[in-house]
Amino acid sequence: MQTLTAVTAAPPTPNGDLHLGHVSGPYLGADVYARAVRLRGGDAYYVTGSDLHQSYVPTKARRDGVDPLVMADRYADEIARIFTSAAFATAAVVRPQHTPEHTRIVSGFFARLHERGALRTVTEPLPHCATCDRYLFEAHLTGRCPHCGAVCDGNSCENCALPNAVTDLVDAVCNACGSAPTLQVGTRLVFPLSEYADRLRAYHAGTVMSPQLEALCADMLAAGLPDIPVTHPTDWGLPMPGHPGQRIYVWAEMVPGYAAELARALSTTDWREAWDRATVVQFFGFDNGYFHAVLFPALMMAYDPGLRLPSALLTNEFYLLGDSKFSTSRRHAIWATDLLTQVPGSIVRFVLGHDRPEAARTSFGWDRFHALVDGELVERWQGWLTALFERVDAAGGKVPSFAAATRSQHAFLQQLDAAAQDVFSAYAAEGFSTRRAARGLVRLVADTVDFAAAQSRRTTQLGLIPEATGSAGLDVAAAAVAAELAAARTLAQLAYPLMPDFGQLLWTSLGEPGEPVWIGTAPPPAGQRVDTKAVFFTRLPADLEQTVMSS
Repeated sequence: MQTLTAVTAAPPTPNGDLHLGHVSGPYLGADVYARAVRLRGGDAYYVTGSDLHQSYVPTKARRDGVDPLVMADRYADEIARIFTSAAFATAAVVRPQHTPEHTRIVSGFFARLHERGALRTVTEPLPHCATCDRYLFEAHLTGRCPHCGAVCDGNSCENCALPNAVTDLVDAVCNACGSAPTLQVGTRLVFPLSEYADRLRAYHAGTVMSPQLEALCADMLAAGLPDIPVTHPTDWGLPMPGHPGQRIYVWAEMVPGYAAELARALSTTDWREAWDRATVVQFFGFDNGYFHAVLFPALMMAYDPGLRLPSALLTNEFYLLGDSKFSTSRRHAIWATDLLTQVPGSIVRFVLGHDRPEAARTSFGWDRFHALVDGELVERWQGWLTALFERVDAAGGKVPSFAAATRSQHAFLQQLDAAAQDVFSAYAAEGFSTRRAARGLVRLVADTVDFAAAQSRRTTQLGLIPEATGSAGLDVAAAAVAAELAAARTLAQLAYPLMPDFGQLLWTSLGEPGEPVWIGTAPPPAGQRVDTKAVFFTRLPADLEQTVMSS
Protein backbone atom coordinates (compact mmCIF):
# COMPACT_ATOMS: atom_id res chain seq x y z
CA MET A 1 0.00 0.00 0.00
CA GLN A 2 1.33 3.43 -0.98
CA THR A 3 2.30 5.57 2.00
CA LEU A 4 1.83 9.29 2.27
CA THR A 5 2.25 12.07 4.79
CA ALA A 6 -0.78 14.05 5.90
CA VAL A 7 0.21 17.39 7.41
CA THR A 8 -2.61 19.15 9.24
CA ALA A 9 -2.87 22.67 10.60
CA ALA A 10 -5.53 23.69 13.11
CA PRO A 11 -8.19 25.35 10.93
CA PRO A 12 -8.49 29.13 11.22
CA THR A 13 -11.73 30.57 12.59
CA PRO A 14 -13.48 32.70 9.93
CA ASN A 15 -14.31 35.59 12.26
CA GLY A 16 -11.49 37.92 11.28
CA ASP A 17 -8.36 38.39 9.19
CA LEU A 18 -5.17 36.48 9.94
CA HIS A 19 -2.40 38.37 11.72
CA LEU A 20 1.31 37.54 11.82
CA GLY A 21 0.80 35.52 14.99
CA HIS A 22 -1.46 33.16 13.05
CA VAL A 23 0.80 33.01 10.01
CA SER A 24 3.97 32.32 12.00
CA GLY A 25 2.39 29.39 13.83
CA PRO A 26 0.75 26.24 12.48
CA TYR A 27 0.20 27.53 8.93
CA LEU A 28 3.84 28.32 8.21
CA GLY A 29 5.05 25.25 10.10
CA ALA A 30 2.76 22.85 8.25
CA ASP A 31 3.66 24.26 4.84
CA VAL A 32 7.41 24.12 5.51
CA TYR A 33 7.16 20.55 6.75
CA ALA A 34 5.09 19.34 3.78
CA ARG A 35 7.39 21.03 1.28
CA ALA A 36 10.44 19.49 2.97
CA VAL A 37 8.91 16.02 2.64
CA ARG A 38 8.22 16.61 -1.05
CA LEU A 39 11.70 18.09 -1.60
CA ARG A 40 13.16 14.70 -0.73
CA GLY A 41 10.73 12.76 -2.92
CA GLY A 42 7.97 12.06 -0.39
CA ASP A 43 4.23 12.26 -0.99
CA ALA A 44 2.91 14.96 1.37
CA TYR A 45 -0.47 16.69 1.59
CA TYR A 46 -1.01 19.86 3.60
CA VAL A 47 -4.67 19.99 4.67
CA THR A 48 -6.69 22.36 6.79
CA GLY A 49 -10.15 23.88 6.80
CA SER A 50 -12.38 26.67 7.97
CA ASP A 51 -13.38 26.39 11.63
CA LEU A 52 -16.93 27.49 10.93
CA HIS A 53 -18.64 26.05 13.98
CA GLN A 54 -16.60 27.88 16.60
CA SER A 55 -18.95 29.90 18.81
CA TYR A 56 -16.77 32.92 18.04
CA VAL A 57 -18.33 33.07 14.56
CA PRO A 58 -21.94 33.82 15.53
CA THR A 59 -20.90 36.06 18.44
CA LYS A 60 -18.78 38.20 16.07
CA ALA A 61 -21.58 38.24 13.47
CA ARG A 62 -24.13 39.28 16.10
CA ARG A 63 -21.91 42.20 17.19
CA ASP A 64 -21.47 43.28 13.57
CA GLY A 65 -25.14 42.79 12.68
CA VAL A 66 -24.43 40.40 9.78
CA ASP A 67 -25.41 36.87 8.84
CA PRO A 68 -22.80 34.48 10.33
CA LEU A 69 -22.56 32.27 7.23
CA VAL A 70 -22.09 35.28 4.95
CA MET A 71 -19.47 36.71 7.31
CA ALA A 72 -17.68 33.36 7.55
CA ASP A 73 -17.45 33.06 3.78
CA ARG A 74 -16.10 36.59 3.48
CA TYR A 75 -13.35 35.95 6.01
CA ALA A 76 -12.62 32.51 4.56
CA ASP A 77 -12.10 34.17 1.17
CA GLU A 78 -9.66 36.63 2.74
CA ILE A 79 -7.81 33.82 4.53
CA ALA A 80 -7.53 31.98 1.20
CA ARG A 81 -5.96 35.06 -0.38
CA ILE A 82 -3.47 35.28 2.49
CA PHE A 83 -2.57 31.62 2.04
CA THR A 84 -1.89 32.30 -1.64
CA SER A 85 0.23 35.40 -0.91
CA ALA A 86 2.23 33.47 1.69
CA ALA A 87 2.66 30.51 -0.71
CA PHE A 88 0.95 28.02 1.61
CA ALA A 89 0.52 25.10 -0.77
CA THR A 90 -2.57 23.46 0.73
CA ALA A 91 -3.97 20.33 -0.92
CA ALA A 92 -7.37 20.94 0.69
CA VAL A 93 -9.06 23.70 2.67
CA VAL A 94 -12.48 22.41 3.65
CA ARG A 95 -15.34 24.83 4.26
CA PRO A 96 -17.96 22.80 6.17
CA GLN A 97 -20.97 24.78 4.93
CA HIS A 98 -20.03 23.95 1.34
CA THR A 99 -18.77 20.39 1.84
CA PRO A 100 -21.47 17.73 2.40
CA GLU A 101 -18.77 15.10 2.84
CA HIS A 102 -17.55 16.93 5.94
CA THR A 103 -20.98 16.69 7.54
CA ARG A 104 -21.34 13.03 6.54
CA ILE A 105 -17.96 12.02 7.97
CA VAL A 106 -18.37 14.00 11.22
CA SER A 107 -21.94 12.77 11.81
CA GLY A 108 -20.93 9.18 11.12
CA PHE A 109 -17.98 9.42 13.48
CA PHE A 110 -20.09 10.59 16.42
CA ALA A 111 -22.95 8.24 15.66
CA ARG A 112 -20.47 5.36 15.88
CA LEU A 113 -19.04 6.69 19.16
CA HIS A 114 -22.54 6.73 20.62
CA GLU A 115 -23.33 3.25 19.29
CA ARG A 116 -20.16 1.91 20.91
CA GLY A 117 -21.21 3.34 24.28
CA ALA A 118 -18.29 5.78 24.34
CA LEU A 119 -20.48 8.79 25.17
CA ARG A 120 -22.62 9.39 28.23
CA THR A 121 -25.71 11.55 28.58
CA VAL A 122 -25.36 13.79 31.63
CA THR A 123 -28.00 16.11 33.06
CA GLU A 124 -26.56 18.68 35.45
CA PRO A 125 -26.57 22.39 36.35
CA LEU A 126 -25.11 24.43 33.48
CA PRO A 127 -24.26 28.13 33.23
CA HIS A 128 -27.08 30.23 31.85
CA CYS A 129 -27.64 33.94 31.26
CA ALA A 130 -31.12 34.91 32.48
CA THR A 131 -30.94 38.26 30.68
CA CYS A 132 -30.01 36.80 27.28
CA ASP A 133 -31.80 33.49 27.91
CA ARG A 134 -28.76 31.64 26.60
CA TYR A 135 -26.69 28.64 27.63
CA LEU A 136 -23.17 29.93 28.20
CA PHE A 137 -19.99 28.22 27.03
CA GLU A 138 -16.81 29.05 25.14
CA ALA A 139 -17.14 32.49 23.48
CA HIS A 140 -20.34 33.32 25.35
CA LEU A 141 -18.71 33.91 28.72
CA THR A 142 -15.42 35.04 30.23
CA GLY A 143 -13.90 34.62 33.68
CA ARG A 144 -10.64 33.66 35.28
CA CYS A 145 -9.13 30.24 34.75
CA PRO A 146 -9.58 27.97 37.79
CA HIS A 147 -6.08 26.54 37.17
CA CYS A 148 -3.83 29.54 36.47
CA GLY A 149 -5.97 32.57 37.17
CA ALA A 150 -5.60 34.09 33.70
CA VAL A 151 -8.58 35.63 31.95
CA CYS A 152 -10.14 32.98 29.73
CA ASP A 153 -13.34 31.92 28.04
CA GLY A 154 -15.36 28.82 28.75
CA ASN A 155 -14.11 25.25 28.16
CA SER A 156 -10.38 25.96 27.85
CA CYS A 157 -7.66 28.44 28.78
CA GLU A 158 -5.23 29.63 26.12
CA ASN A 159 -2.68 30.66 28.76
CA CYS A 160 -2.15 27.33 30.56
CA ALA A 161 -3.87 25.19 27.86
CA LEU A 162 -5.96 23.31 30.46
CA PRO A 163 -9.68 22.63 30.08
CA ASN A 164 -12.26 23.98 32.50
CA ALA A 165 -15.77 22.86 33.36
CA VAL A 166 -17.20 26.34 32.59
CA THR A 167 -19.05 26.28 35.93
CA ASP A 168 -15.69 26.61 37.71
CA LEU A 169 -14.65 29.88 36.03
CA VAL A 170 -13.96 32.55 38.62
CA ASP A 171 -15.98 35.79 38.38
CA ALA A 172 -17.55 34.70 35.11
CA VAL A 173 -19.78 37.06 33.12
CA CYS A 174 -21.89 36.76 29.99
CA ASN A 175 -19.99 38.31 27.09
CA ALA A 176 -23.18 39.66 25.51
CA CYS A 177 -24.63 41.61 28.44
CA GLY A 178 -22.10 41.43 31.29
CA SER A 179 -24.44 39.61 33.67
CA ALA A 180 -23.21 36.95 36.06
CA PRO A 181 -24.42 33.51 34.99
CA THR A 182 -26.90 31.46 36.95
CA LEU A 183 -27.16 27.68 36.94
CA GLN A 184 -29.91 25.93 35.04
CA VAL A 185 -30.30 22.18 34.61
CA GLY A 186 -29.39 21.02 31.13
CA THR A 187 -28.21 17.97 29.21
CA ARG A 188 -24.99 17.27 27.30
CA LEU A 189 -23.18 14.22 25.98
CA VAL A 190 -19.80 13.84 27.65
CA PHE A 191 -16.72 11.78 26.91
CA PRO A 192 -15.01 10.10 29.91
CA LEU A 193 -11.36 10.88 29.23
CA SER A 194 -10.17 9.08 32.37
CA GLU A 195 -11.01 5.69 30.86
CA TYR A 196 -8.26 6.21 28.28
CA ALA A 197 -5.49 7.34 30.64
CA ASP A 198 -3.29 4.25 30.31
CA ARG A 199 -3.62 4.14 26.55
CA LEU A 200 -2.83 7.84 26.33
CA ARG A 201 0.34 7.34 28.40
CA ALA A 202 1.46 4.64 25.99
CA TYR A 203 0.63 6.82 23.00
CA HIS A 204 2.51 9.82 24.37
CA ALA A 205 5.58 7.69 25.05
CA GLY A 206 5.91 6.87 21.35
CA THR A 207 4.88 10.19 19.82
CA VAL A 208 6.99 13.17 18.80
CA MET A 209 6.00 16.14 20.98
CA SER A 210 7.62 19.29 22.29
CA PRO A 211 8.84 19.30 25.89
CA GLN A 212 6.08 21.77 26.76
CA LEU A 213 3.42 19.44 25.35
CA GLU A 214 4.97 16.43 27.09
CA ALA A 215 4.75 18.31 30.39
CA LEU A 216 1.13 19.36 29.78
CA CYS A 217 0.09 15.77 29.07
CA ALA A 218 1.98 14.41 32.08
CA ASP A 219 0.42 17.03 34.37
CA MET A 220 -3.09 16.30 33.13
CA LEU A 221 -2.66 12.55 33.52
CA ALA A 222 -1.21 12.97 37.01
CA ALA A 223 -4.12 15.19 38.09
CA GLY A 224 -6.76 12.84 36.68
CA LEU A 225 -8.54 13.38 33.38
CA PRO A 226 -11.98 15.03 33.42
CA ASP A 227 -15.15 14.22 31.54
CA ILE A 228 -15.33 16.46 28.47
CA PRO A 229 -18.59 17.66 26.89
CA VAL A 230 -18.69 16.71 23.21
CA THR A 231 -22.10 18.26 22.61
CA HIS A 232 -23.71 21.50 23.77
CA PRO A 233 -27.38 22.54 23.92
CA THR A 234 -26.96 25.41 21.48
CA ASP A 235 -28.11 26.49 18.03
CA TRP A 236 -24.71 26.65 16.26
CA GLY A 237 -22.77 23.67 14.95
CA LEU A 238 -23.48 20.27 13.43
CA PRO A 239 -26.43 18.39 14.98
CA MET A 240 -25.61 15.32 17.05
CA PRO A 241 -27.32 12.36 15.36
CA GLY A 242 -30.27 11.08 17.40
CA HIS A 243 -30.12 13.92 19.95
CA PRO A 244 -32.35 16.88 19.03
CA GLY A 245 -31.14 20.18 20.42
CA GLN A 246 -27.56 18.97 20.84
CA ARG A 247 -24.76 20.30 18.61
CA ILE A 248 -21.37 18.62 18.30
CA TYR A 249 -18.66 20.57 20.14
CA VAL A 250 -16.51 22.15 17.45
CA TRP A 251 -13.25 20.98 18.99
CA ALA A 252 -14.49 17.39 18.95
CA GLU A 253 -15.73 17.91 15.38
CA MET A 254 -12.14 18.64 14.40
CA VAL A 255 -11.09 14.98 14.88
CA PRO A 256 -13.09 13.56 11.94
CA GLY A 257 -12.76 16.98 10.29
CA TYR A 258 -9.06 16.35 9.68
CA ALA A 259 -9.96 13.01 8.08
CA ALA A 260 -12.51 14.77 5.87
CA GLU A 261 -9.83 17.22 4.75
CA LEU A 262 -7.46 14.41 3.80
CA ALA A 263 -10.22 12.57 1.95
CA ARG A 264 -10.97 15.72 -0.03
CA ALA A 265 -7.29 16.18 -0.87
CA LEU A 266 -7.15 12.63 -2.20
CA SER A 267 -10.53 12.87 -3.96
CA THR A 268 -11.90 9.82 -2.14
CA THR A 269 -15.02 9.15 -0.09
CA ASP A 270 -13.23 6.46 1.93
CA TRP A 271 -11.66 8.62 4.63
CA ARG A 272 -10.67 5.60 6.72
CA GLU A 273 -8.53 4.03 4.00
CA ALA A 274 -6.82 7.36 3.34
CA TRP A 275 -6.19 8.04 7.02
CA ASP A 276 -4.86 4.57 7.79
CA ARG A 277 -2.21 4.71 5.09
CA ALA A 278 -1.02 8.17 6.08
CA THR A 279 1.67 9.22 8.47
CA VAL A 280 -0.10 12.11 10.20
CA VAL A 281 1.84 15.13 11.46
CA GLN A 282 -0.21 17.83 13.18
CA PHE A 283 0.64 21.52 13.72
CA PHE A 284 -1.18 23.71 16.22
CA GLY A 285 -0.64 26.35 18.87
CA PHE A 286 0.32 25.20 22.35
CA ASP A 287 -2.91 26.72 23.66
CA ASN A 288 -4.67 23.97 21.67
CA GLY A 289 -2.35 21.31 23.09
CA TYR A 290 -4.82 19.47 25.30
CA PHE A 291 -7.26 19.05 22.42
CA HIS A 292 -4.73 17.53 20.03
CA ALA A 293 -2.65 15.51 22.50
CA VAL A 294 -5.32 14.24 24.91
CA LEU A 295 -8.90 14.63 23.68
CA PHE A 296 -8.38 13.87 20.00
CA PRO A 297 -6.36 10.65 20.33
CA ALA A 298 -8.73 9.39 23.04
CA LEU A 299 -11.73 9.97 20.76
CA MET A 300 -9.93 8.10 18.00
CA MET A 301 -9.18 5.20 20.38
CA ALA A 302 -12.87 5.10 21.33
CA TYR A 303 -13.96 5.12 17.69
CA ASP A 304 -11.70 2.20 16.82
CA PRO A 305 -8.61 1.01 18.74
CA GLY A 306 -7.04 0.15 15.38
CA LEU A 307 -7.34 3.64 13.94
CA ARG A 308 -3.92 5.09 13.19
CA LEU A 309 -2.98 7.98 15.48
CA PRO A 310 -0.82 10.99 14.57
CA SER A 311 2.90 10.30 14.80
CA ALA A 312 3.97 13.87 15.62
CA LEU A 313 2.26 16.74 17.44
CA LEU A 314 4.17 19.96 16.76
CA THR A 315 3.35 23.15 18.61
CA ASN A 316 4.20 26.83 18.63
CA GLU A 317 3.92 29.43 21.37
CA PHE A 318 2.37 32.89 21.08
CA TYR A 319 3.99 35.50 18.85
CA LEU A 320 4.02 38.84 20.65
CA LEU A 321 3.59 42.38 19.41
CA GLY A 322 5.25 44.48 22.06
CA ASP A 323 4.59 42.88 25.42
CA SER A 324 1.31 41.13 24.58
CA LYS A 325 0.15 38.54 22.11
CA PHE A 326 -1.32 39.32 18.73
CA SER A 327 -5.09 39.57 19.19
CA THR A 328 -7.82 39.75 16.56
CA SER A 329 -10.51 40.74 19.05
CA ARG A 330 -8.43 43.62 20.51
CA ARG A 331 -7.15 44.69 17.07
CA HIS A 332 -3.64 44.41 18.51
CA ALA A 333 -2.01 42.99 15.43
CA ILE A 334 -0.09 43.38 12.21
CA TRP A 335 -2.44 41.99 9.62
CA ALA A 336 -0.99 39.49 7.19
CA THR A 337 -2.74 41.08 4.20
CA ASP A 338 -1.27 44.50 4.95
CA LEU A 339 2.30 43.19 5.17
CA LEU A 340 2.06 40.71 2.28
CA THR A 341 0.85 43.41 -0.11
CA GLN A 342 4.08 45.32 0.59
CA VAL A 343 6.66 42.56 1.07
CA PRO A 344 7.13 39.34 -0.98
CA GLY A 345 5.91 36.17 0.68
CA SER A 346 9.29 34.44 0.82
CA ILE A 347 10.79 37.38 2.71
CA VAL A 348 7.95 37.42 5.23
CA ARG A 349 8.27 33.65 5.62
CA PHE A 350 12.02 33.94 6.25
CA VAL A 351 11.58 36.51 9.02
CA LEU A 352 8.69 34.66 10.67
CA GLY A 353 10.52 31.36 10.33
CA HIS A 354 13.76 32.80 11.71
CA ASP A 355 12.03 34.08 14.86
CA ARG A 356 9.11 31.63 15.06
CA PRO A 357 7.93 31.19 18.68
CA GLU A 358 8.64 27.49 19.11
CA ALA A 359 9.99 26.90 22.61
CA ALA A 360 9.03 30.28 24.08
CA ARG A 361 7.05 33.37 23.23
CA THR A 362 8.94 35.72 20.93
CA SER A 363 8.24 39.27 19.76
CA PHE A 364 7.89 40.91 16.38
CA GLY A 365 9.68 44.24 15.99
CA TRP A 366 10.18 46.49 12.98
CA ASP A 367 13.88 47.06 13.73
CA ARG A 368 14.36 43.31 13.78
CA PHE A 369 12.38 42.93 10.55
CA HIS A 370 14.59 45.48 8.75
CA ALA A 371 17.77 43.92 10.14
CA LEU A 372 16.89 40.46 8.86
CA VAL A 373 15.71 41.68 5.45
CA ASP A 374 18.01 44.60 4.65
CA GLY A 375 20.99 43.40 6.65
CA GLU A 376 20.89 39.66 6.04
CA LEU A 377 18.97 39.01 2.81
CA VAL A 378 19.86 42.14 0.85
CA GLU A 379 23.37 42.92 1.99
CA ARG A 380 24.72 39.42 2.56
CA TRP A 381 22.68 37.02 0.42
CA GLN A 382 22.07 39.33 -2.53
CA GLY A 383 25.55 40.81 -2.20
CA TRP A 384 27.13 37.36 -2.44
CA LEU A 385 24.91 36.20 -5.33
CA THR A 386 25.55 39.40 -7.28
CA ALA A 387 29.31 38.98 -6.88
CA LEU A 388 29.09 35.27 -7.74
CA PHE A 389 27.16 35.97 -10.94
CA GLU A 390 29.77 38.55 -11.92
CA ARG A 391 32.39 35.81 -11.56
CA VAL A 392 30.21 33.48 -13.65
CA ASP A 393 30.00 36.17 -16.35
CA ALA A 394 33.79 36.42 -16.27
CA ALA A 395 33.90 32.66 -16.77
CA GLY A 396 31.65 32.84 -19.83
CA GLY A 397 28.15 32.89 -18.29
CA LYS A 398 28.06 29.13 -17.82
CA VAL A 399 28.83 26.74 -14.99
CA PRO A 400 32.60 26.10 -15.17
CA SER A 401 34.23 22.74 -14.63
CA PHE A 402 35.05 21.52 -11.14
CA ALA A 403 37.59 19.02 -12.50
CA ALA A 404 40.69 20.96 -11.37
CA ALA A 405 39.39 21.50 -7.83
CA THR A 406 41.93 21.80 -5.05
CA ARG A 407 41.83 20.13 -1.66
CA SER A 408 40.28 23.22 -0.05
CA GLN A 409 37.56 23.34 -2.70
CA HIS A 410 36.68 19.67 -2.17
CA ALA A 411 36.62 20.32 1.56
CA PHE A 412 34.09 23.11 0.98
CA LEU A 413 31.72 20.68 -0.72
CA GLN A 414 32.00 18.43 2.33
CA GLN A 415 31.12 21.49 4.41
CA LEU A 416 28.00 21.90 2.25
CA ASP A 417 27.05 18.28 2.99
CA ALA A 418 27.23 18.99 6.72
CA ALA A 419 25.16 22.16 6.32
CA ALA A 420 22.51 20.24 4.42
CA GLN A 421 22.31 17.60 7.14
CA ASP A 422 21.80 20.33 9.75
CA VAL A 423 18.98 21.97 7.83
CA PHE A 424 17.26 18.67 7.04
CA SER A 425 17.37 17.75 10.73
CA ALA A 426 15.47 20.99 11.38
CA TYR A 427 12.88 20.00 8.77
CA ALA A 428 12.34 16.53 10.33
CA ALA A 429 9.47 15.97 12.76
CA GLU A 430 11.78 14.88 15.60
CA GLY A 431 13.59 18.21 15.65
CA PHE A 432 11.33 20.42 13.59
CA SER A 433 12.33 24.05 13.86
CA THR A 434 12.04 26.73 11.23
CA ARG A 435 14.29 28.80 13.51
CA ARG A 436 17.14 26.28 13.18
CA ALA A 437 16.47 25.86 9.47
CA ALA A 438 16.60 29.61 8.82
CA ARG A 439 19.73 29.98 10.90
CA GLY A 440 21.25 27.05 9.02
CA LEU A 441 20.64 28.86 5.74
CA VAL A 442 22.22 32.00 7.19
CA ARG A 443 25.30 30.01 8.22
CA LEU A 444 25.52 28.38 4.79
CA VAL A 445 25.62 31.79 3.09
CA ALA A 446 28.08 33.19 5.65
CA ASP A 447 30.39 30.20 5.18
CA THR A 448 30.18 30.58 1.41
CA VAL A 449 31.03 34.27 1.63
CA ASP A 450 34.11 33.28 3.67
CA PHE A 451 35.00 30.62 1.09
CA ALA A 452 34.68 33.14 -1.74
CA ALA A 453 36.96 35.58 0.09
CA ALA A 454 39.53 32.85 0.66
CA GLN A 455 39.44 31.94 -3.05
CA SER A 456 39.54 35.51 -4.30
CA ARG A 457 43.26 35.42 -5.10
CA ARG A 458 42.42 32.83 -7.72
CA THR A 459 39.00 34.05 -8.93
CA THR A 460 40.25 37.56 -9.70
CA GLN A 461 42.19 35.92 -12.52
CA LEU A 462 38.97 34.97 -14.32
CA GLY A 463 38.62 36.73 -17.66
CA LEU A 464 42.38 37.09 -18.10
CA ILE A 465 44.02 35.48 -21.09
CA PRO A 466 45.76 32.16 -20.27
CA GLU A 467 49.16 33.64 -21.04
CA ALA A 468 48.69 36.08 -18.13
CA THR A 469 48.13 33.45 -15.48
CA GLY A 470 48.52 30.00 -16.99
CA SER A 471 45.72 27.63 -17.99
CA ALA A 472 46.12 25.60 -14.78
CA GLY A 473 45.52 28.68 -12.70
CA LEU A 474 42.39 29.52 -14.65
CA ASP A 475 41.12 25.96 -14.23
CA VAL A 476 41.49 26.19 -10.46
CA ALA A 477 39.80 29.59 -10.47
CA ALA A 478 36.94 28.11 -12.48
CA ALA A 479 36.63 25.25 -9.97
CA ALA A 480 36.29 27.81 -7.18
CA VAL A 481 33.34 29.40 -8.98
CA ALA A 482 31.84 25.96 -9.59
CA ALA A 483 32.08 25.31 -5.85
CA GLU A 484 30.25 28.57 -5.15
CA LEU A 485 27.56 27.55 -7.62
CA ALA A 486 27.27 24.28 -5.73
CA ALA A 487 26.55 26.37 -2.64
CA ALA A 488 23.98 28.41 -4.55
CA ARG A 489 22.20 25.29 -5.80
CA THR A 490 22.32 23.79 -2.31
CA LEU A 491 20.82 27.02 -0.96
CA ALA A 492 18.04 26.91 -3.58
CA GLN A 493 17.13 23.37 -2.52
CA LEU A 494 17.36 23.87 1.23
CA ALA A 495 15.58 27.25 1.19
CA TYR A 496 12.68 26.02 -0.93
CA PRO A 497 10.54 24.68 1.97
CA LEU A 498 10.92 27.92 3.94
CA MET A 499 11.24 30.42 1.05
CA PRO A 500 9.60 28.77 -1.95
CA ASP A 501 9.57 31.74 -4.34
CA PHE A 502 13.22 32.57 -3.64
CA GLY A 503 14.27 28.91 -3.85
CA GLN A 504 12.46 28.51 -7.16
CA LEU A 505 13.95 31.67 -8.67
CA LEU A 506 17.49 30.76 -7.64
CA TRP A 507 17.02 27.18 -8.87
CA THR A 508 15.77 28.42 -12.24
CA SER A 509 18.51 31.04 -12.57
CA LEU A 510 21.08 28.25 -12.20
CA GLY A 511 19.57 26.55 -15.23
CA GLU A 512 17.74 23.78 -13.35
CA PRO A 513 14.34 22.59 -14.67
CA GLY A 514 11.05 22.27 -12.79
CA GLU A 515 10.70 22.70 -9.04
CA PRO A 516 13.65 22.25 -6.68
CA VAL A 517 14.26 18.65 -5.67
CA TRP A 518 17.03 17.32 -3.50
CA ILE A 519 19.88 16.17 -5.75
CA GLY A 520 22.77 16.82 -3.39
CA THR A 521 25.49 19.41 -2.98
CA ALA A 522 27.52 18.87 -6.16
CA PRO A 523 28.01 21.77 -8.59
CA PRO A 524 25.52 22.12 -11.43
CA PRO A 525 26.58 20.41 -14.67
CA ALA A 526 29.50 22.12 -16.34
CA GLY A 527 28.42 24.16 -19.35
CA GLN A 528 24.92 24.85 -17.98
CA ARG A 529 23.81 28.41 -18.73
CA VAL A 530 23.27 30.68 -15.70
CA ASP A 531 20.92 33.67 -15.66
CA THR A 532 23.36 36.10 -14.12
CA LYS A 533 20.91 39.02 -14.27
CA ALA A 534 18.53 37.55 -11.68
CA VAL A 535 17.82 39.74 -8.65
CA PHE A 536 16.43 38.11 -5.51
CA PHE A 537 16.17 40.75 -2.78
CA THR A 538 15.83 44.54 -2.66
CA ARG A 539 15.77 46.91 0.30
CA LEU A 540 12.52 47.49 2.13
CA PRO A 541 10.80 50.87 1.78
CA ALA A 542 11.87 53.25 4.51
CA ASP A 543 8.23 54.00 5.34
CA LEU A 544 7.15 50.34 5.45
CA GLU A 545 6.02 50.45 9.08
CA GLN A 546 3.88 53.54 8.53
CA THR A 547 2.35 52.06 5.36
CA VAL A 548 1.51 48.71 6.96
CA MET A 549 0.26 50.05 10.28
CA SER A 550 -1.95 52.67 8.65
CA SER A 551 -3.61 50.20 6.26
